[in-house]
Amino acid sequence: MEIGRVTAAHLNGPAFAAVDAHPFTGEFGRRYYPAVFGDRRRDESFTIDDGGVTRLLVICTTGEGVLDWYGMPIRMFARAGTSLDPAIVETALAHLDTLAGKHAASQIAILEMPGLPLMAQCHGHGYHATEHDFASADLTGGEAGLRKGLRKSFKSLLNWGKRNLALEIYGKPNADHAVFKRYQDFHAQVAGRVTRAPESWKVMADWIARGHGELVLGSLNGELVTGTMVVDGTEAAYYASGVYDRNRFDKPLAHWPLWLGMLHAGERGMRVFDIGEIPRAGAADAKEVNIGYFKRGFATALAMRTVWTRGA
Repeated sequence: MEIGRVTAAHLNGPAFAAVDAHPFTGEFGRRYYPAVFGDRRRDESFTIDDGGVTRLLVICTTGEGVLDWYGMPIRMFARAGTSLDPAIVETALAHLDTLAGKHAASQIAILEMPGLPLMAQCHGHGYHATEHDFASADLTGGEAGLRKGLRKSFKSLLNWGKRNLALEIYGKPNADHAVFKRYQDFHAQVAGRVTRAPESWKVMADWIARGHGELVLGSLNGELVTGTMVVDGTEAAYYASGVYDRNRFDKPLAHWPLWLGMLHAGERGMRVFDIGEIPRAGAADAKEVNIGYFKRGFATALAMRTVWTRGA
């Protein structure tokens, strides 16, 4: 077995189409995260080749004492339609050990991908497991299918948003950058500071303007009070950002824009809407748990995923 480099042929071919399925790991992520992290992270993604065929593709970055994927766990992708020899996973973990030593990374984190069990190999390399819950919605059944998963109490909140929020949408049909700039300024206002590099905002604006997502702005009595951003991969859309006027939290500002974002993602051909991680009580602060409860109300499925971590 040999360690290889990830090439455009890997990323553009059908054998590893799963990489681009989600925006985190796809073309959006490969543009956005370098703009966010700059020289604080270095892409060290690699392949495991056997008999001249790439069997496994591993996306990872190093920097700031960690080996991960731009602040998220490493992902491993098996070649489509093939079973994976455990020895290949073992080779990948051994190379991660090499990278960690080379870059003085004291921590490694790996997300176990569906159909790619890592327990035996990770235990052998000193990793420990934590379980995380992720919410998603199946978009293939349209609005009727989504309503089956919608929390009953949300229906009146959607109706309130539909009646009261004046919406403006930034996307391919309306790529007016002034609309996006309003959201950028609103984000800084609510956060109390500018939290993202200018280049990262440009990546988001350009990606959505090309038709790979949507930004929904909502105003109440002429004042911008809510913004919801969705970005797409080739199959999955992701609830990337939600910003809301904290002085109006007595109003259901988030429900209607997010619902529209989900419906429109389905219309763009996305099959799955990734709503994000749902923190467990005791593993996060009250604010994060409440946000998770809100997200869960839109989900048609909740999946438990294992993160394997070694080090601090």
